[in-house]
Amino acid sequence: MLDVAVDPVPLSDDLTPTLKHTVAQAGKARELAARLVGEGLRTVYFVGCGGSFYSTFPAQDLMESAEDTVVSHRMTAAELVHRPLAGLDRTSLVVASSHSGATPETLEAVRVAKKAGATVAGIARSGDSPLAEEADVLFDYPSNVTVTEPKAIHFTQMALALLEATGSLRDAEQAWQAVAAVPQALTAAKKEVAPLGERVGAQWRDAELVYVLGAGPNFGAANALAACYLQEMNWLHASAVNAGDFFHGPFEIVGDHPVLVLVGEDATRPMGERAVAFAERYYRTWSVLDSKDFTLPGVPPRQRGLISPLAVASASRRLLDFCAAERGHNTAQRRYMYRVAY
Repeated sequence: MLDVAVDPVPLSDDLTPTLKHTVAQAGKARELAARLVGEGLRTVYFVGCGGSFYSTFPAQDLMESAEDTVVSHRMTAAELVHRPLAGLDRTSLVVASSHSGATPETLEAVRVAKKAGATVAGIARSGDSPLAEEADVLFDYPSNVTVTEPKAIHFTQMALALLEATGSLRDAEQAWQAVAAVPQALTAAKKEVAPLGERVGAQWRDAELVYVLGAGPNFGAANALAACYLQEMNWLHASAVNAGDFFHGPFEIVGDHPVLVLVGEDATRPMGERAVAFAERYYRTWSVLDSKDFTLPGVPPRQRGLISPLAVASASRRLLDFCAAERGHNTAQRRYMYRVAY
Protein backbone atom coordinates (compact mmCIF):
# COMPACT_ATOMS: atom_id res chain seq x y z
CA MET A 1 0.00 0.00 0.00
CA LEU A 2 1.25 3.47 -0.92
CA ASP A 3 1.72 6.00 1.87
CA VAL A 4 0.22 9.46 1.58
CA ALA A 5 2.47 12.38 2.47
CA VAL A 6 -0.25 14.03 4.53
CA ASP A 7 -3.32 12.37 6.01
CA PRO A 8 -6.50 13.50 4.25
CA VAL A 9 -9.06 15.49 6.18
CA PRO A 10 -11.23 13.16 8.29
CA LEU A 11 -14.77 12.37 7.27
CA SER A 12 -17.22 15.02 8.40
CA ASP A 13 -19.11 14.30 11.61
CA ASP A 14 -22.29 15.41 9.90
CA LEU A 15 -22.02 12.88 7.04
CA THR A 16 -24.42 10.22 8.32
CA PRO A 17 -26.86 12.65 10.01
CA THR A 18 -27.09 14.72 6.82
CA LEU A 19 -27.76 11.63 4.72
CA LYS A 20 -30.44 10.53 7.17
CA HIS A 21 -32.06 13.98 6.96
CA THR A 22 -32.01 13.73 3.16
CA VAL A 23 -33.44 10.21 2.94
CA ALA A 24 -36.20 11.13 5.40
CA GLN A 25 -37.73 13.37 2.72
CA ALA A 26 -38.60 10.42 0.47
CA GLY A 27 -42.22 10.65 1.61
CA LYS A 28 -42.46 14.26 0.45
CA ALA A 29 -41.13 13.25 -2.98
CA ARG A 30 -43.66 10.43 -3.22
CA GLU A 31 -46.55 12.75 -2.29
CA LEU A 32 -45.48 15.32 -4.89
CA ALA A 33 -45.05 12.70 -7.61
CA ALA A 34 -48.42 11.10 -6.91
CA ARG A 35 -50.17 14.47 -7.10
CA LEU A 36 -48.47 15.59 -10.30
CA VAL A 37 -48.95 12.29 -12.11
CA GLY A 38 -52.60 12.38 -11.09
CA GLU A 39 -52.86 15.87 -12.59
CA GLY A 40 -51.42 14.73 -15.94
CA LEU A 41 -47.65 15.22 -15.64
CA ARG A 42 -45.98 14.67 -19.01
CA THR A 43 -42.40 15.96 -18.71
CA VAL A 44 -39.73 16.27 -16.03
CA TYR A 45 -36.53 18.28 -16.32
CA PHE A 46 -33.56 17.63 -14.00
CA VAL A 47 -31.59 20.88 -13.88
CA GLY A 48 -28.47 22.31 -12.26
CA CYS A 49 -25.02 23.79 -12.80
CA GLY A 50 -21.68 22.05 -12.26
CA GLY A 51 -21.87 19.51 -9.47
CA SER A 52 -25.63 19.94 -9.22
CA PHE A 53 -26.00 19.07 -12.91
CA TYR A 54 -23.70 16.05 -12.59
CA SER A 55 -25.87 14.83 -9.71
CA THR A 56 -28.79 14.40 -12.13
CA PHE A 57 -27.26 11.46 -14.01
CA PRO A 58 -28.51 8.58 -11.81
CA ALA A 59 -32.05 10.02 -11.80
CA GLN A 60 -32.12 10.49 -15.56
CA ASP A 61 -30.79 6.97 -16.08
CA LEU A 62 -33.62 5.58 -13.96
CA MET A 63 -36.25 7.49 -15.90
CA GLU A 64 -34.85 6.52 -19.29
CA SER A 65 -34.59 2.87 -18.30
CA ALA A 66 -38.03 2.37 -16.81
CA GLU A 67 -40.47 5.14 -17.74
CA ASP A 68 -42.27 5.86 -21.02
CA THR A 69 -45.29 7.75 -19.68
CA VAL A 70 -43.39 10.78 -18.38
CA VAL A 71 -40.63 12.03 -20.66
CA SER A 72 -37.47 13.13 -18.83
CA HIS A 73 -34.57 15.40 -19.71
CA ARG A 74 -31.44 16.58 -17.93
CA MET A 75 -29.77 19.85 -18.82
CA THR A 76 -27.73 22.68 -17.41
CA ALA A 77 -29.73 25.54 -15.99
CA ALA A 78 -28.41 27.90 -18.66
CA GLU A 79 -29.73 25.58 -21.37
CA LEU A 80 -33.23 25.70 -19.91
CA VAL A 81 -33.01 29.49 -19.91
CA HIS A 82 -31.76 29.89 -23.47
CA ARG A 83 -33.20 26.92 -25.40
CA PRO A 84 -36.84 26.96 -26.57
CA LEU A 85 -38.40 23.84 -25.01
CA ALA A 86 -41.65 22.62 -26.54
CA GLY A 87 -42.48 20.43 -23.53
CA LEU A 88 -42.07 23.10 -20.84
CA ASP A 89 -45.58 23.99 -19.70
CA ARG A 90 -48.11 23.38 -16.92
CA THR A 91 -47.74 19.61 -17.42
CA SER A 92 -44.03 19.79 -16.53
CA LEU A 93 -41.97 19.36 -13.40
CA VAL A 94 -38.60 21.08 -13.11
CA VAL A 95 -36.30 19.70 -10.41
CA ALA A 96 -33.61 22.34 -9.93
CA SER A 97 -30.61 22.08 -7.63
CA SER A 98 -28.31 24.75 -6.23
CA HIS A 99 -26.28 24.21 -3.07
CA SER A 100 -26.43 27.87 -2.05
CA GLY A 101 -29.93 28.31 -3.39
CA ALA A 102 -28.65 31.43 -5.12
CA THR A 103 -26.93 30.25 -8.33
CA PRO A 104 -27.94 32.92 -10.90
CA GLU A 105 -28.48 30.56 -13.85
CA THR A 106 -30.53 28.16 -11.75
CA LEU A 107 -32.72 30.91 -10.33
CA GLU A 108 -33.32 32.26 -13.83
CA ALA A 109 -34.19 28.75 -15.06
CA VAL A 110 -36.70 28.41 -12.23
CA ARG A 111 -38.31 31.71 -13.17
CA VAL A 112 -38.55 30.66 -16.81
CA ALA A 113 -40.15 27.38 -15.71
CA LYS A 114 -42.62 29.12 -13.42
CA LYS A 115 -43.58 31.58 -16.18
CA ALA A 116 -44.31 28.60 -18.44
CA GLY A 117 -46.60 27.16 -15.79
CA ALA A 118 -44.37 24.29 -14.65
CA THR A 119 -44.16 23.02 -11.09
CA VAL A 120 -40.72 23.56 -9.55
CA ALA A 121 -39.08 21.34 -6.94
CA GLY A 122 -35.93 22.91 -5.52
CA ILE A 123 -32.93 21.20 -3.96
CA ALA A 124 -30.75 23.40 -1.74
CA ARG A 125 -28.84 23.34 1.52
CA SER A 126 -31.21 25.67 3.31
CA GLY A 127 -34.86 26.60 3.31
CA ASP A 128 -33.73 30.19 3.83
CA SER A 129 -32.59 30.89 0.26
CA PRO A 130 -33.86 32.50 -2.96
CA LEU A 131 -34.45 29.05 -4.49
CA ALA A 132 -36.61 28.07 -1.53
CA GLU A 133 -38.70 31.20 -2.08
CA GLU A 134 -39.13 30.54 -5.81
CA ALA A 135 -39.79 26.77 -5.68
CA ASP A 136 -43.18 25.18 -5.07
CA VAL A 137 -41.53 22.61 -2.80
CA LEU A 138 -37.99 22.42 -1.41
CA PHE A 139 -35.84 19.41 -0.55
CA ASP A 140 -32.98 20.42 1.73
CA TYR A 141 -29.85 19.10 3.46
CA PRO A 142 -28.39 21.05 6.40
CA SER A 143 -24.66 20.88 5.62
CA ASN A 144 -21.95 22.92 3.93
CA VAL A 145 -19.63 19.91 3.84
CA THR A 146 -21.80 16.94 2.90
CA VAL A 147 -23.02 18.27 -0.44
CA THR A 148 -22.37 15.75 -3.23
CA GLU A 149 -24.51 12.97 -1.80
CA PRO A 150 -27.71 14.84 -0.78
CA LYS A 151 -28.25 16.38 -4.20
CA ALA A 152 -27.90 13.04 -5.98
CA ILE A 153 -30.14 11.36 -3.40
CA HIS A 154 -32.88 13.97 -3.78
CA PHE A 155 -32.82 13.69 -7.58
CA THR A 156 -32.89 9.90 -7.34
CA GLN A 157 -35.73 9.87 -4.83
CA MET A 158 -37.76 12.12 -7.14
CA ALA A 159 -37.15 9.78 -10.07
CA LEU A 160 -38.13 6.73 -8.01
CA ALA A 161 -41.26 8.50 -6.79
CA LEU A 162 -42.29 9.33 -10.36
CA LEU A 163 -41.70 5.73 -11.45
CA GLU A 164 -43.78 4.52 -8.53
CA ALA A 165 -46.59 6.97 -9.27
CA THR A 166 -46.81 5.84 -12.89
CA GLY A 167 -46.67 2.15 -11.95
CA SER A 168 -43.27 1.68 -13.57
CA LEU A 169 -41.23 0.92 -10.43
CA ARG A 170 -40.64 -2.79 -10.02
CA ASP A 171 -39.92 -4.10 -6.54
CA ALA A 172 -40.96 -0.75 -5.08
CA GLU A 173 -40.77 -1.95 -1.49
CA GLN A 174 -37.19 -3.16 -1.88
CA ALA A 175 -36.22 -0.01 -3.78
CA TRP A 176 -37.35 2.23 -0.92
CA GLN A 177 -35.70 -0.17 1.53
CA ALA A 178 -32.46 0.37 -0.38
CA VAL A 179 -32.90 4.15 -0.22
CA ALA A 180 -33.46 3.94 3.54
CA ALA A 181 -30.10 2.14 3.82
CA VAL A 182 -28.22 4.85 1.93
CA PRO A 183 -26.86 6.72 5.00
CA GLN A 184 -25.06 3.64 6.33
CA ALA A 185 -24.14 2.37 2.85
CA LEU A 186 -22.49 5.61 1.67
CA THR A 187 -20.75 6.19 5.00
CA ALA A 188 -19.23 2.73 4.66
CA ALA A 189 -18.20 3.39 1.04
CA LYS A 190 -16.45 6.60 2.07
CA LYS A 191 -14.33 4.57 4.50
CA GLU A 192 -13.79 1.58 2.24
CA VAL A 193 -12.43 3.69 -0.62
CA ALA A 194 -9.40 4.75 1.49
CA PRO A 195 -6.92 2.22 -0.02
CA LEU A 196 -7.80 3.46 -3.51
CA GLY A 197 -7.53 7.04 -2.25
CA GLU A 198 -3.96 6.39 -1.14
CA ARG A 199 -3.16 4.81 -4.50
CA VAL A 200 -4.52 7.59 -6.70
CA GLY A 201 -3.24 10.28 -4.36
CA ALA A 202 0.27 9.06 -5.06
CA GLN A 203 -0.43 8.58 -8.78
CA TRP A 204 -1.88 12.06 -9.21
CA ARG A 205 0.57 13.96 -7.00
CA ASP A 206 2.87 14.97 -9.87
CA ALA A 207 0.52 14.26 -12.77
CA GLU A 208 0.04 16.85 -15.49
CA LEU A 209 -3.34 15.44 -16.51
CA VAL A 210 -5.77 12.82 -15.18
CA TYR A 211 -8.43 11.01 -17.21
CA VAL A 212 -11.61 9.73 -15.56
CA LEU A 213 -13.80 7.19 -17.37
CA GLY A 214 -17.41 6.38 -16.58
CA ALA A 215 -20.62 5.29 -18.29
CA GLY A 216 -24.36 5.62 -17.82
CA PRO A 217 -25.33 6.94 -14.38
CA ASN A 218 -21.64 6.98 -13.40
CA PHE A 219 -20.66 9.43 -16.12
CA GLY A 220 -21.98 12.22 -13.92
CA ALA A 221 -19.55 11.18 -11.18
CA ALA A 222 -16.73 11.08 -13.74
CA ASN A 223 -17.49 14.64 -14.79
CA ALA A 224 -17.81 15.82 -11.20
CA LEU A 225 -14.46 14.28 -10.28
CA ALA A 226 -12.71 15.78 -13.31
CA ALA A 227 -14.32 19.22 -13.38
CA CYS A 228 -15.26 19.98 -9.77
CA TYR A 229 -12.81 18.04 -7.62
CA LEU A 230 -9.65 17.97 -9.74
CA GLN A 231 -9.89 21.07 -11.93
CA GLU A 232 -11.74 23.45 -9.62
CA MET A 233 -10.66 22.23 -6.18
CA ASN A 234 -7.20 20.82 -6.93
CA TRP A 235 -6.12 22.93 -9.92
CA LEU A 236 -5.15 19.70 -11.66
CA HIS A 237 -5.82 19.25 -15.37
CA ALA A 238 -8.41 16.50 -15.79
CA SER A 239 -10.83 15.20 -18.39
CA ALA A 240 -13.88 12.95 -18.20
CA VAL A 241 -14.32 10.42 -21.00
CA ASN A 242 -17.46 8.39 -21.55
CA ALA A 243 -16.49 4.73 -21.50
CA GLY A 244 -18.68 4.28 -24.57
CA ASP A 245 -16.47 6.71 -26.50
CA PHE A 246 -13.19 5.43 -25.07
CA PHE A 247 -12.52 3.11 -28.03
CA HIS A 248 -13.44 5.76 -30.58
CA GLY A 249 -10.37 7.94 -30.24
CA PRO A 250 -9.39 8.62 -26.61
CA PHE A 251 -7.77 5.22 -25.95
CA GLU A 252 -4.97 6.22 -28.36
CA ILE A 253 -3.64 8.85 -25.96
CA VAL A 254 -5.14 8.72 -22.47
CA GLY A 255 -2.68 6.03 -21.35
CA ASP A 256 0.09 8.62 -21.38
CA HIS A 257 -1.45 9.94 -18.17
CA PRO A 258 -3.04 8.40 -15.05
CA VAL A 259 -6.42 6.83 -15.77
CA LEU A 260 -9.23 6.08 -13.32
CA VAL A 261 -12.20 3.98 -14.41
CA LEU A 262 -15.48 4.27 -12.48
CA VAL A 263 -17.43 1.00 -12.58
CA GLY A 264 -20.88 0.48 -11.07
CA GLU A 265 -23.34 -2.38 -10.87
CA ASP A 266 -25.90 -0.93 -13.24
CA ALA A 267 -26.60 -2.08 -16.79
CA THR A 268 -23.60 -0.15 -18.19
CA ARG A 269 -21.10 -2.17 -16.14
CA PRO A 270 -19.76 -4.06 -19.22
CA MET A 271 -18.65 -0.74 -20.71
CA GLY A 272 -16.47 -0.02 -17.70
CA GLU A 273 -15.14 -3.57 -17.56
CA ARG A 274 -14.10 -3.36 -21.20
CA ALA A 275 -12.10 -0.19 -20.50
CA VAL A 276 -10.49 -1.79 -17.45
CA ALA A 277 -9.45 -4.86 -19.49
CA PHE A 278 -7.76 -2.61 -22.04
CA ALA A 279 -5.99 -0.56 -19.36
CA GLU A 280 -4.73 -3.72 -17.68
CA ARG A 281 -3.17 -4.84 -20.94
CA TYR A 282 -1.70 -1.64 -22.30
CA TYR A 283 -1.45 1.11 -19.65
CA ARG A 284 1.03 1.61 -16.84
CA THR A 285 -0.74 4.03 -14.49
CA TRP A 286 -4.39 3.21 -14.01
CA SER A 287 -6.85 2.45 -11.21
CA VAL A 288 -10.45 1.30 -10.81
CA LEU A 289 -13.18 2.52 -8.48
CA ASP A 290 -15.62 -0.40 -8.49
CA SER A 291 -18.79 -0.33 -6.41
CA LYS A 292 -18.55 -4.11 -6.03
CA ASP A 293 -15.71 -3.45 -3.60
CA PHE A 294 -18.14 -1.68 -1.24
CA THR A 295 -20.22 -3.57 1.31
CA LEU A 296 -23.26 -1.24 1.03
CA PRO A 297 -24.72 -2.49 4.33
CA GLY A 298 -28.51 -2.72 4.42
CA VAL A 299 -28.93 -2.55 0.64
CA PRO A 300 -30.82 -5.61 -0.69
CA PRO A 301 -28.60 -7.53 -3.15
CA ARG A 302 -31.04 -7.01 -6.01
CA GLN A 303 -30.97 -3.25 -5.42
CA ARG A 304 -27.21 -2.73 -5.51
CA GLY A 305 -27.49 -1.52 -9.10
CA LEU A 306 -29.89 1.19 -7.95
CA ILE A 307 -27.62 2.43 -5.16
CA SER A 308 -24.19 1.87 -6.76
CA PRO A 309 -24.20 5.17 -8.74
CA LEU A 310 -24.70 7.04 -5.48
CA ALA A 311 -21.86 5.06 -3.89
CA VAL A 312 -19.55 5.70 -6.85
CA ALA A 313 -20.27 9.44 -6.68
CA SER A 314 -19.77 9.56 -2.92
CA ALA A 315 -16.55 7.54 -2.97
CA SER A 316 -15.10 9.54 -5.86
CA ARG A 317 -15.71 12.72 -3.86
CA ARG A 318 -13.57 11.24 -1.10
CA LEU A 319 -10.69 10.83 -3.58
CA LEU A 320 -10.46 14.63 -3.66
CA ASP A 321 -9.26 14.62 -0.05
CA PHE A 322 -6.46 12.15 -0.72
CA CYS A 323 -5.35 14.02 -3.84
CA ALA A 324 -5.34 17.37 -2.04
CA ALA A 325 -3.34 15.90 0.85
CA GLU A 326 -0.67 14.56 -1.49
CA ARG A 327 -0.47 17.77 -3.51
CA GLY A 328 -0.66 20.03 -0.46
CA HIS A 329 -3.41 22.05 -2.13
CA ASN A 330 -5.99 24.16 -0.32
CA THR A 331 -9.26 23.01 -1.89
CA ALA A 332 -11.02 26.24 -0.88
CA GLN A 333 -8.64 28.38 -2.94
CA ARG A 334 -10.05 29.98 -6.11
CA ARG A 335 -8.69 32.25 -8.84
CA TYR A 336 -12.00 33.34 -10.31
CA MET A 337 -14.99 31.57 -8.75
CA TYR A 338 -16.83 33.92 -6.39
CA ARG A 339 -13.92 36.37 -6.79
CA VAL A 340 -14.52 38.14 -10.11
CA ALA A 341 -17.50 39.02 -12.24
CA TYR A 342 -18.49 36.31 -14.69
